[in-house]
Amino acid sequence: MRTPHLLTLGLLAICLAACGEDETDRQFVENAEITVFEAKRIITMEPANPAAKFVAVQNGRILGVTKDFDDLSVWLNDKEYSVDDRFDGKILMPGFVDPHLHPMMAAVLLPMVFITPEDWDLPRGYVRGVRSPNDYEERLEDALDVSDRNKPFFTWGYHELWHGPMDREFLDEKVDSNQPIIIWQRSFHEVILNTPALELIGISNKEEFDVAIDRPGVDPRHASYENGHFSETALPAVLERLNRFVMTDAHLARGYNTISDMLLASGVTTIADMATGIFLDFESEAKLIKGAFDTTKKPVRTLLVPMGHALIEEHGSAEQAATYIEGVENLLGSERLLFDRRVKFLADGAFFSQLMRMNPPGYADGHKGKWLTPPDQLEPLIHDFWKSGYAIHCHVNGDEGLDAVLSILERAQLETPRPDHRFTLEHFGYSTEDQNRRVAALGASVSAQPNYLYVLSDKYARHGLGWTRASQMVRLGSLEKKDVPIALHSDLTMAPSAPLFLAWIAANRENMEGDVMASQERISLDKALRAITIDAAYILGLEDEIGSIAPGKKADFAILERDPYRAGADELKDIEVWGVVFEGEVHRAE
Repeated sequence: MRTPHLLTLGLLAICLAACGEDETDRQFVENAEITVFEAKRIITMEPANPAAKFVAVQNGRILGVTKDFDDLSVWLNDKEYSVDDRFDGKILMPGFVDPHLHPMMAAVLLPMVFITPEDWDLPRGYVRGVRSPNDYEERLEDALDVSDRNKPFFTWGYHELWHGPMDREFLDEKVDSNQPIIIWQRSFHEVILNTPALELIGISNKEEFDVAIDRPGVDPRHASYENGHFSETALPAVLERLNRFVMTDAHLARGYNTISDMLLASGVTTIADMATGIFLDFESEAKLIKGAFDTTKKPVRTLLVPMGHALIEEHGSAEQAATYIEGVENLLGSERLLFDRRVKFLADGAFFSQLMRMNPPGYADGHKGKWLTPPDQLEPLIHDFWKSGYAIHCHVNGDEGLDAVLSILERAQLETPRPDHRFTLEHFGYSTEDQNRRVAALGASVSAQPNYLYVLSDKYARHGLGWTRASQMVRLGSLEKKDVPIALHSDLTMAPSAPLFLAWIAANRENMEGDVMASQERISLDKALRAITIDAAYILGLEDEIGSIAPGKKADFAILERDPYRAGADELKDIEVWGVVFEGEVHRAE
């Protein structure tokens, strides 16, 4: 770091005092230390000023960004400043935005034993994927051998298409009939328990099972005592009984630290918890997230988006829910923990489980997907919040699910027109060209999960969907042609929170096997980078604060070893992240 010169603020302070500046302005001047960051290249994501070399930062915000140092003179003359040139060989981009993940869910899953089809590069080490039933069983037995036999064993990542059928009988007879075992399916939406695990959570017989799932909103078809299986709407019935094991302070601390390390290593400075209230009530989860990411001064801010159906159940209406959320915001809100008038809903089932609702020809084996919220129940819930001015985010995966959600949006817009409604389709697993036209015509946005294509397209081409539909999942190229706003998200742990990797998938459409699927649905390199910066900020309604490097915005930067525009789409996933600047403070990734 070099400091070219330091000048006092005396004359300026006297002048401002004489001019009668208010207390806020005087405080800003008194804290007027300015840092000018110098980089090899600064990619701003601002069309009017796309590239620069210097960016001046004061009090966590950007003063100016330019190619010529002298252009900053209006901010620097007669002021105290320093030049930080440690990035003169590196690339600065806006801090990356992951607009859909679940800090609580990730904190619960990340400390578990990972046995997944794909490889994972975790802070605790590299985990090689397993892709056959024999390899899965061997990995499971190896993990059990080194586990504490006095505690329940949790593993995440099982998928039947790679790892074979799994149920309670298999676990009891082939794996272990003494230690409680909980197998969390790759989607998070399903768990399979052996007999000791069921008994551990108070389900020793069919009668106790029936009591456990006899609760509002649970479809009894989503659970099986014989198989030890709980999915979709029945999952909360078992979650609350498992909380005493996975919601301990020690377990969550491990999870939160892992999340923080992953975000920093990937250049992410803003995330959205797109379903606050999965495990606990909204306020309780907000307090835990604040403790994990706010009071510990991690270099990330979090926008909390509550579950709409839970708010209605607890508070009766959208307006009463708004009053409640405002109270929680007054109690917990900060520069790093954000609240907004937006809400999340769930339409159809999980893509990783082939439980999304599909139009004809449906699934090759004849099974049906599942509704998380049937359309006739979903519509009045969405319309209540729509009329109250909320931005709606709706989880939807299959094309039948998408038909239902788009029709709900269309009727809402006819009944209560809103010109800038920011209705966002979350995940967007499979759509048709006709539906993509409807998305554009209705002014909807898409926050997509490209990892579906990477992990699942090969298997789904041969099981369930057929090649035509499997190759065309997450059709973003068509949306780019129609100028639909697109963001890319991880839904951690459905994908790693690694925006450059997600951008690589969307721009190349290459799966785990190295096959390119429906190359016409690739998005451009520029669109892919916008989808993890300014367009992702737009999806969250934060485009005036983050997502590009421009005067007045937060001084959040991802520090890269290579220029993604010069590296090209093929190499996006291989670009190393040095660390981040978060509100003007430098944080090095280990």
